[in-house]
Amino acid sequence: MILKKNTNYFIAQNSTVLRQTPATDGDAVNHLLFGDWLRWLGQTDGDWEKIKCRGDTGWVRKSDITETRALEVNFVDIGQGDGTHIVTPDDQVLVIDAGKTDNMLRYLSWRYNLRGRKVKGVDGVEPNDRGAKDPFHIDRVMVSHPDKDHYYGFKDIFEHPKLSVGQMFHNGIVERSVSKADKEAVKDIPHVKYLWDLGLGYSPKRGENYLTEIIGSNRQLRDLEKAQRHTTKDYMETLRTAVANPNNKGMRFQALDSEDGFVPGFEDGAPVTMEILGPVPQRITIDGARRKVLPTLGDEGETKNGHSVVVKLRIGALKILLGGDLNTASEDYLFRHYCAAQEDVSDLEKTIFELEAKGSTMTDAERQELDIAQASIEALVAKGRKTFQVDVAKACHHGSHHFSETFLRALNALAVVISSGDDEAYAHPRPDALGAFGRYGRGHRPLIFSTEISRRTREFSKVSDFYERILDFKKRIDEAPNKRERKKVERELEEAKDRNVAVYGMITLRSDGDRTIMAQKIELPTRNDQKWDIHELKYNENVGEFRYVDKTKESH
Repeated sequence: MILKKNTNYFIAQNSTVLRQTPATDGDAVNHLLFGDWLRWLGQTDGDWEKIKCRGDTGWVRKSDITETRALEVNFVDIGQGDGTHIVTPDDQVLVIDAGKTDNMLRYLSWRYNLRGRKVKGVDGVEPNDRGAKDPFHIDRVMVSHPDKDHYYGFKDIFEHPKLSVGQMFHNGIVERSVSKADKEAVKDIPHVKYLWDLGLGYSPKRGENYLTEIIGSNRQLRDLEKAQRHTTKDYMETLRTAVANPNNKGMRFQALDSEDGFVPGFEDGAPVTMEILGPVPQRITIDGARRKVLPTLGDEGETKNGHSVVVKLRIGALKILLGGDLNTASEDYLFRHYCAAQEDVSDLEKTIFELEAKGSTMTDAERQELDIAQASIEALVAKGRKTFQVDVAKACHHGSHHFSETFLRALNALAVVISSGDDEAYAHPRPDALGAFGRYGRGHRPLIFSTEISRRTREFSKVSDFYERILDFKKRIDEAPNKRERKKVERELEEAKDRNVAVYGMITLRSDGDRTIMAQKIELPTRNDQKWDIHELKYNENVGEFRYVDKTKESH
């Protein structure tokens, strides 16, 4: 490989040390990861090359450099909620969910240097100014479902003057205001009623309800947004910001479900595919016409969560599940659809739990019932793995206790990533969820990552130091001799906040489809060459699946 200037290159090894001088004993400048972008600076010394990477300049061996970009999946520490940033090998940028605060925006600001980006028409930058650029473009975003801790962070992204978004995918369930007059208008129509604030529903009999106002197309959503300009609903407000920003002119909205097969742009046969496993719609007859509907799965929250957009991402042999906020009811529903389950898996699990508790007091009939239930579960696990088995799974619903053990067994994941935060009332991740992830994970040492556990916020590690730092920023702002200097200090403060979100707590995955690493920042690194805690997953052709590379079992 002949290196050229102004060409994209990437780190080729799992772990590479950036050296101050071209020698293995040169002082460590930084610790680099597989897939990190770098710029070659045009200097060579033997088999060493001078580069710039992660904001630092130094030397690496030529064998540490590749032209091939790896898939990058970043599970961002956005606090309570979900937020995933993806960069594909062909440099497409996706954001799946964005939490409920501005943390995802802060991460993107750090990652793409938005504060330093000179964007035409922003902050006095003229189109012909040197270095003037267009807004940074995010190709696609996805709202897995309309829960505030998944979508509200997009409001800051949609309205940002230095960002543009090309397309938004969603699950078709759109919260909207429903007035008393709306309800009056349908009160005499048989079987029709409004289901919460999710639009019209159809209830053919007691206990059977369907959402019928699924907002599928770009035109349907834009028409609804226009009709709901008066509403204070947070979801509609978020959509309004997307429509209002001129940077997003031409942005398209599209609902996804299992009938679509794959996310547009990531169809079967592409280097990176995204298969849609949920939501799973039904077709029923209403007034003589077949309609696409979504059945309710309990109350409003259970229904919104349970019909999350569920994506199985694949590159090479690696499979990753991004499942929104699936819950027990939706997992039952998915087993019925994909595995032809005749009864709810959660009911089978409850039967087994109750019968096993009887121990030696079980009757012969009860023991036979137990055997049948256990055999049914084993059959469903085997069937389920054909659809659901993955190597890495984003834990559904932040480590909630609303899951079935059978679904975890069907996932059979080597690694699980939990996204949760401090500001919540549910004790996520739950102790029973953590135990179940380990018990039903694949391999002798299943990996459990948690953004909340990985987080090292300096604010809380030593409150006095943080307080002193804030006071110092305040003093510098107050004493700034002019507006320009004050803005400079304010920018430093915001950049410090951005970095705190971006660096600590995030779990990053890099893969070429055969070799995969998952890494998190070490809280207090003592050396510049050991800043990351890195775990490797390697595809084993002998067993036909990925396995965790356990360094404690390596021969020395």
